[in-house]
Amino acid sequence: MRVLRPFSFNEKFAAGLLVLFLPIYIVTRVVFLPDAGVTGGSLAASLFWTVAWAIIGFVAFCAALATLFFKPDPHGANWRRHIGRALPLIAMAIALPLNWAAMDMLAKRDMRSFAQSHEQALSGPAPRAVTYREGIPDGGIAIVRSPGHNPERFSQVVMVELTGERLRSCNAISDMDWACRFD
Repeated sequence: MRVLRPFSFNEKFAAGLLVLFLPIYIVTRVVFLPDAGVTGGSLAASLFWTVAWAIIGFVAFCAALATLFFKPDPHGANWRRHIGRALPLIAMAIALPLNWAAMDMLAKRDMRSFAQSHEQALSGPAPRAVTYREGIPDGGIAIVRSPGHNPERFSQVVMVELTGERLRSCNAISDMDWACRFD
């Protein structure tokens, strides 16, 4: 542990938060919830995983916030000691948006894979739709095949034909497919 001796507690804590909220979070999401978005995924496992990470995030945030108020470890460089107070919060502020971006990329990859596995249902004249995730008690996410046209602009009649509900907040997941939430 001689290698870590030159670093203050706050610097080690900030590095630990980066590791916790980037690779560890992403790996546990991929390993423990490989089919979290797809219909048929375990709701109990997904709920447990979400609650556990919410608690971990809350405790980590409170601990990072507390470092602002505790006297930092003595260090030769005055600027390093003062920056060290905010370093755990800065680490979380960096890790969380990067984590969100990584989770968004994984979700889009899962949706593209789902669309490819349901190619037969999406074939034919556009627009076509397949339910990706069913909401509780209603709503959810549908994969809509609509090359070049945002499904949010469809008429109410077309939306109801596709999903039985109104489409809202559509995001492109490929050149031809959109992920749309429905009521």
